[in-house]
Amino acid sequence: MANNNIEIEIKIPLDENVFFQIKEKLQKIAKFVKRSEQIDEYFTPLHRNFLDPKFPFEWLSIRRRGDKIFLNYKHYYPENVETTTHCDEFETEIKNYDQLVKIFSVLNFKKLVTVEKEREIFNYNDEFEIALDRVKDLGLFMEIEAIKDFGSVEETRKKLFEFAKSLGIDISKTEKKGYPYLLMKKKGLIK
Repeated sequence: MANNNIEIEIKIPLDENVFFQIKEKLQKIAKFVKRSEQIDEYFTPLHRNFLDPKFPFEWLSIRRRGDKIFLNYKHYYPENVETTTHCDEFETEIKNYDQLVKIFSVLNFKKLVTVEKEREIFNYNDEFEIALDRVKDLGLFMEIEAIKDFGSVEETRKKLFEFAKSLGIDISKTEKKGYPYLLMKKKGLIK
């Protein structure tokens, strides 16, 4: 969840052994928050296809979190580059999924991909939210998101990487793209 509508996080793919080692460490040093199944459906308006840039920087999704549904929009910065630093994130709860899908259809929005994941969330000192994700068709990942304001985007990213290193993570493996991009690439929807 974004802090003041700005999200700053890093995502790192993990092999199974490292995934379980990190989980054990987090159980000792962080507070377990919750476990959930999440389904995110990604859409693009056909009049302004979010996939047109070489490096897409906008995402629109319908997120299902248990019995709640959210409309979410993210805009990454800098735009149209391989490595982004942060994003604007706007989200609001939706009461009627079917009606929203009908609105998208009438407005000529095309569904791109559905990301399904099992997520375990931990909180470290009210500074970081750590998510251990099992993403269908993609594998195991860890996301670390700043929930404390560390000042600038640069300082916050520095703190994220320092925390990842303290967990024993090889930060050179940081994934530059999000789950929708990775899934579309795997399915041949993005070259």
